[in-house]
Amino acid sequence: MENRFLPFLLLLLSSRLAAQTPGSVTGYVFEQNNRGYLQQVKIQASSASDQPFFAETYSDTIGQFVLDLPPGLYWLSAAKDNFIPYKDSLRVGTERRFVKVEMQRKPGYLFDATLAEARETPDQIVDAISGATIEIFNRTQNRPELSLPRHPNAFFQFTFEQGNHYTMLIRKPGFIAKRIEVYVNIKGCILCVDGVRSVTPGVTDNLSAGHQMGTLLANIELEKARLDKRIQIQNIYYDYDKWDIRPDAAERLDQVVTLMQDNPGLSVELGSHTDSRGGDAYNLQLSQKRAESAVAYIISNGVPAQRITAKGYGETQLVNRCRNGVSCDEAAHQQNRRTELRITGISADSLEYLSWKSLPDIVKEEQAAAKLKAAQKAAAASPQTLNIRPLPKTQSGYGLEIADYPTPLGPETAAFQGFQQIYEYRDAKGHYHYCVVIPGDLNKARAYLNTTVKGSLQQAQLLQFTPGKLPAKVQ
Repeated sequence: MENRFLPFLLLLLSSRLAAQTPGSVTGYVFEQNNRGYLQQVKIQASSASDQPFFAETYSDTIGQFVLDLPPGLYWLSAAKDNFIPYKDSLRVGTERRFVKVEMQRKPGYLFDATLAEARETPDQIVDAISGATIEIFNRTQNRPELSLPRHPNAFFQFTFEQGNHYTMLIRKPGFIAKRIEVYVNIKGCILCVDGVRSVTPGVTDNLSAGHQMGTLLANIELEKARLDKRIQIQNIYYDYDKWDIRPDAAERLDQVVTLMQDNPGLSVELGSHTDSRGGDAYNLQLSQKRAESAVAYIISNGVPAQRITAKGYGETQLVNRCRNGVSCDEAAHQQNRRTELRITGISADSLEYLSWKSLPDIVKEEQAAAKLKAAQKAAAASPQTLNIRPLPKTQSGYGLEIADYPTPLGPETAAFQGFQQIYEYRDAKGHYHYCVVIPGDLNKARAYLNTTVKGSLQQAQLLQFTPGKLPAKVQ
């Protein structure tokens, strides 16, 4: 179809040459293999002789451009983002000149995305979403690649280049922020997109020979932020009769930490559910301990304690028929053993664009947190033992509060790693507070907070210790 259309277009363009001034150059720009005509291509002509001359223009909506050049020898160049630059010699005489500029796309994948509201049911008709802020950050090159604040359209395009890991963040007031990770020929992925529910057509069907190029059409669904909305966390597993956070569960909870950081205006309840096997009272107690353990992990990774609470539901909210005395297979019981987030609060000011951190700032904080976490892990592997002791009533000076939780936390808490001495005290409500003492004055304590701790422990706060009194928070 395209090959039959091209001669027609050439004839059409040739017919327009009669209107051109003698000596002018008319041409058009198209993508290699007749894949379409390219607009907004920068066209430049520079003299190749001793007499300097320079001209510049851009291709129009049908890929056409016109340059008025005196007779002579020139270098003709063309440039457009995500395409290999074009350069060739061009001789202009007294007659009209017609040229074709064929450009080759750089290796990579064109991501063609449409934004819409998430469907509650498969047959629900939903609206497209415009006005979202769309940002893309190249983690491999450590630089921002795209920023579309309050993008007026419901669709956008971006080309992902080979050998890079990208983070995409899409936000709009009233919706839950959407984060998408894209890996292009990295970490064993030809093209892996994590975070897009619907991708059509298939990625494999759109890859060119050699897996160097391709097009990915994606439907990105944003979920509305509303009270009591439930978000299920997949595959949070615990060992039998235990509530410790396993390494595989920690990976899933890290995603919850990211979700909470991308949506700073949300407060949630983390609910843990069991299946019906075992005693009702026992399941209720076990699920509460598991919920508290998961929340403690999330808080230890920088989410303020006031934004998340723990609730164990036991077997009180089964999602299927598998109640006491009903025979069910393992897959049916697994549906009931789940962990969910329930939105309990939405801060109005957090839904405004001006209150949002930029994606580069978010990535910078995440990098600092990862660096500190690695240092804490290394410290935890050393023979030094972490001590948790009651805060002496005679303590004075300054320090930092690391965690605040309704129940006691153990030395395995991630936020404690890297510290050799943690002090514990209880407030009037019975909450447990964990802190460290910083030698020196307030300025030294504040510097330690800002340079060493704040990047990973966002909930850390300055404390002033006064003998005989509960520690006071310092602004």
